[in-house]
Amino acid sequence: MARKKAAGVSRKTNSWKDIDQDVKAKSISKTAFKRILLSRCRAVGAIVGAFLILAAALKLFVMNEDLSVSLSKAGRALPIKDILVESSALPRDWVLEYLDLNDRELDLLGLDIGQLKTKLESHPQALSVEIARQLPDALFIAVNEREPVAKALVEDVRRGRLTLLVDRYGIVYEGIGYGANQIKSLPYLDGIRLRRFEGGFEPLIGMEPVANLLSQAREIAPHLYQSWKVVSLAEYPRLIVKSGYVREIVFQKDESDFRTQLSRLDYIVDYYKSYAYSQVAKVDLTMNSQVPVEKSLVARR
Repeated sequence: MARKKAAGVSRKTNSWKDIDQDVKAKSISKTAFKRILLSRCRAVGAIVGAFLILAAALKLFVMNEDLSVSLSKAGRALPIKDILVESSALPRDWVLEYLDLNDRELDLLGLDIGQLKTKLESHPQALSVEIARQLPDALFIAVNEREPVAKALVEDVRRGRLTLLVDRYGIVYEGIGYGANQIKSLPYLDGIRLRRFEGGFEPLIGMEPVANLLSQAREIAPHLYQSWKVVSLAEYPRLIVKSGYVREIVFQKDESDFRTQLSRLDYIVDYYKSYAYSQVAKVDLTMNSQVPVEKSLVARR
C-alpha cells in the first residue's frame, strides 16, 4: 500500500497541470520605455519627412512647368518697345545691326541673352558686355569698350591703307565710333609687326609700358605729349619717341613709373629752349647721370 501512494504522489508532481500558471511579465523601466518610444517616433518622423520632401519636389516640378508655360505665353504678349544702349563709342544703330535686333516683333522673354552677350563680346572693341531684360518691354545693353592708347597703319588688299587702334594690352582692332580728335591725338606705333590671327591680329608685346609712358606724359607733361608723333618698339625694351621739338627721345622701359625720366626731359627741353635752340636732335634718357643730349646733333637758330 505504501508503494502505491508514493507512486501516486510522483505522478501528480510530474504533471504540467501541477505547475503554477500565474506568471507575471517582467516590468519595463521608465527610461527603457522612453527610449523605445523615442526610437519609434524617429522612425515615424523619417517616413513623414521623406514623404514631405517628395511632395515638395513634385510641387516644385509642377510649378516650374507651369512657370515655363506662363513665361512662354507672356513672351508673346510682351514685345520689345525700347532697346537701351550704353556705350562710349559704339553707335546704337551699329549695336542693333550687329546683334540683329532691328526686327520690330522681338520677343523679350524669348531672346537668348547669353548668345547676344557672347556675340558682342567677340568683337575686339568690346571689353565686357552686360545685357538684361527690363520688364515689361525694354532690353538693356551696356558695352564697356577698350581705350586706345596708340594707332597703327596697315595695308589692306581690298580697302587700301587702314588706321587701326591698339589698347594697353596690345589688342589691335578697327575702331568704330571714336571721335576724330581722339584718334588724331594718338601717336603712331613703329617697329612692330602685325600678324594675322583668326580674322584679326595677334596682340602686340610691350604695350603696357608704352601705355604707362603715354598716360603719365599726358598727366604730368601734356605740353610735351602733344608733340609726340611716333612711339617705336624697334629697340624694345628701349622705347623711342619721335616728337616735334626733340626728334628722338629714348626712354628706358619701366613697367609702371616714367616720372623721373619725364622730369629730366622737361628740364632739358626748357633749358635748350631758353637758349633759343629751334630743335634738339636726340635725348637719351637711359644714360642715367651722364649728359643725355648729343651736343653734335643740336641745331641752333
